[in-house]
Amino acid sequence: MATDANKYLEYLDKEMTIMGILSAVAIAAPAGILNSLIGEKSAFKEQLWRAGPFFVLGASILCTFSAAFFYKERSLLAWYYGQMSLIESLGENHSAPQELKEYMRGADSWNSWIPYSLGFTALFAGFIEYALALFLVLGDPKGHWFAVAQWIGRVLIVPAIAIALLQAFVLSRYRFDDEPWKALWADLVHIFRSKLPHDGVYTRLKPSKVAGVGVFAIRHIPKGTYIFEPDNDNLKLIRQKKITNLDPALRELYTDFCVLRGDKYYCPDSFNKLTPSWYLNTAQDPNVAADLELKFYALRDIVAGEELTADYSAYCG
Repeated sequence: MATDANKYLEYLDKEMTIMGILSAVAIAAPAGILNSLIGEKSAFKEQLWRAGPFFVLGASILCTFSAAFFYKERSLLAWYYGQMSLIESLGENHSAPQELKEYMRGADSWNSWIPYSLGFTALFAGFIEYALALFLVLGDPKGHWFAVAQWIGRVLIVPAIAIALLQAFVLSRYRFDDEPWKALWADLVHIFRSKLPHDGVYTRLKPSKVAGVGVFAIRHIPKGTYIFEPDNDNLKLIRQKKITNLDPALRELYTDFCVLRGDKYYCPDSFNKLTPSWYLNTAQDPNVAADLELKFYALRDIVAGEELTADYSAYCG
């Protein structure tokens, strides 16, 4: 695992360098263009400035936004880099090696690359604006395409924002899908057919040979699937000392179902709203893991009839 982590740290280091270069280029391009236009005068520069000041300024603003997005991506990758490096430096003294895997998984998710995607959208739109400004100078003011170029340049920001928002939604919603846009299309198709209560359900509760009640697969669960979606309930953090004087039967609700990290229990809003995910039994060789937000996903393909288990020690303590 250490070798894998070191390789991924090298990859993140290279990506941070690339983000730094992109943010610098995104700032240098508009700075150079504006400096050349505002600096020494020439007939062409004055003509360009008169023909398309809106486009030149709009493009410069878009490029500046793209630089901010690239810097945001660099900062996010640096945070992941720092967390993984910290865990690596703790070595065997660290109590939860699964946390390192989750940071690697989080850094590699589509969701983590949203600022990068938004940066390219803004940069591409900015360069289109620069190109349109140049076209307005070289084109025929009385021509049909001249009017079209003016119209495109003035409304370009609207589709650019729409595309950016759609990208952010898709990459966040399908952050671990190999083909997020294909997954979006599948969901859109699914909307037009009648949705039944069993859609998206993979498990049910049954008596367990491990301990008491367990969670069992009722159909095939592909590797990487988030099993208990939609798992939208907010977690409540309760200090351990607050339950010490409770009735033993009530205290057992916390010790049996909640995740204890340090001196805080991670609990549901109400114990009356327990979903099957709260009934997972523990095992040393689990087929389910919890991410950093305590959402459970399949570590491997799980067949129908198999009990789902998680390693409590990987995310408790």
